[in-house]
Amino acid sequence: MIPMVLLLVSTVAGAAVMTVRGARQPATWRPYDLIIDLHALPVRYSCDDLWYKFHDVLLALGARPDLEILAYRCEPGLDDRAARSPHVQLRFNLPETVDPSQARWADIQATAATVRLAPGHPAALHDSDCELLRQMKDELFATLDQPTRVVGFALACAAPHTARWPFNVTVQSLEAVDRPQPVAAQANPLPRRPY
Repeated sequence: MIPMVLLLVSTVAGAAVMTVRGARQPATWRPYDLIIDLHALPVRYSCDDLWYKFHDVLLALGARPDLEILAYRCEPGLDDRAARSPHVQLRFNLPETVDPSQARWADIQATAATVRLAPGHPAALHDSDCELLRQMKDELFATLDQPTRVVGFALACAAPHTARWPFNVTVQSLEAVDRPQPVAAQANPLPRRPY
């Protein structure tokens, strides 16, 4: 049997954003607790900027919404050089499939997804974030377990970028989906009692 694949394409900030989804699979939430060390960023980011950028990227990759992000060495009082090498502590959960023999222990259903990250997708990424996304690829995405993996990228960060040729990273991951309601419960409602 060939699984059906849903292809969604939309245009965001002039760049095509592609998300491809596969069949549902039993999964659980896999926790991560990481510190990402960023180095010599060409742009000085506030702690709030970093929070939103990592938040939106992790959600795009399928992270559970209750993630925790703490950015530091990005405070306004730091000198410019130190502030361009901040650290970001991340606590989050990503879906991880379970072996079919262990499906009864699954707490969610997940589907494979291919997501293209680029300026405007997610919304917190901007044209000036090429080097930040490159370091996310090298420091964050590289530490994540399968099935989350980078499958393509265009990160010539020194070159000028235009809306026609923006930088991007394409990542395969899992995305949690709602567990379907039991069909029997929908098809056979309880009979009404006469009063």
